[in-house]
Amino acid sequence: MISTEDKILGAATVVFGRRGVTGATTREIARRARVNEVTLFRHFRNKEELLRRVIVCSGQRFEDVFDAAPLESAADLRRTVAKCARVYAQKLIENEEFVRTFMGELTRHLALCRRLFAEGGKPTRQKFIAYLSEAKRKKLIRSDIDPTMAADALTAMILGGVMRRPLTGAQYGIDAYVKTCVKLYLKGLQP
Repeated sequence: MISTEDKILGAATVVFGRRGVTGATTREIARRARVNEVTLFRHFRNKEELLRRVIVCSGQRFEDVFDAAPLESAADLRRTVAKCARVYAQKLIENEEFVRTFMGELTRHLALCRRLFAEGGKPTRQKFIAYLSEAKRKKLIRSDIDPTMAADALTAMILGGVMRRPLTGAQYGIDAYVKTCVKLYLKGLQP
């Protein structure tokens, strides 16, 4: 059974995705979640807190990729990077409407988006950077690679592919795109 909080978060993801930060209302979110607004406010202080939780929950599904990920060989690195790319692409596809809306709202709500996305994506990003730093220490990636930029490069490639999917879907699927990104990425990291 889905908890009331999860129903509200699911509804909020859809409503924020369709209406944006400004256009989304707690009334509409509550209606879509089939709860009253009072119930919504028992779980979330305000609309911004609800938005923050949507982003944080989305990021949490992704961060466990690096928990206990082995890093003894180039094969371990390949498997973990490939899993990271697949999970991230799937997360983006599942929340595509929400991601597209937020990308479009960056200029209108830059400070808010920076704060929320930094908070929501920070744990996963930090784990990826730590993983790549350890790979660098173990000489599994080139010594001139900056782990922070390398982590951002992979996620940017995947984000770009998912956002372009409506334009390229007939030419190749997202799975093929992700596999190609991983191959290119790993080739660039090789010592």
